Amino acid sequence: MKSTGITRRIDDLGRIVIPKEIRKNLKIKENEILEIFIDNEEIILKKYSSFSDMEKVLFNFVDTLYKITGNNIFITDRDKIIACQENKKLDYLNKNVGDTINYVIDSRMPILSNEKSDLYLKENESLNINYYIIPIITNSDILGVVVMLSNNKINEVDKLSLEIVSKLISNYIE
Repeated sequence: MKSTGITRRIDDLGRIVIPKEIRKNLKIKENEILEIFIDNEEIILKKYSSFSDMEKVLFNFVDTLYKITGNNIFITDRDKIIACQENKKLDYLNKNVGDTINYVIDSRMPILSNEKSDLYLKENESLNINYYIIPIITNSDILGVVVMLSNNKINEVDKLSLEIVSKLISNYIE
């Protein structure tokens, strides 16, 4: 475990403040949920992911959508790519999301690009491709996104398929 050299006092309500530098480095935003674990004498804080118990379901969604559309599909939480096709796992699974995904998460709005524009799916890597990105929203909280990549224009059936998967994931989590 890496020491930061930073110390904090616990207040009378048992609270501590996580320093801004650490929150920024770990991309912990205001109102984000943290899990608390105990390991012997250590307290461990971990960013909570609503998707942690549904890995198999997410990979089934990805595989099914890929078979239906022939397009590459990715599912992310707010920080990382958490599901993709088997042949993409090595390059994408558990990688930090890029700026385009962060934009969709922050704006809470879907993006469709049928003009082969730059997509930053993962951190520091640009793809020149057609894409459709739709947020996964549950109880007004954005949990992540579903992404479709295509060398061809993304049609209405492809869009509808992605929207259905986003809704199914959202309903499954509720």
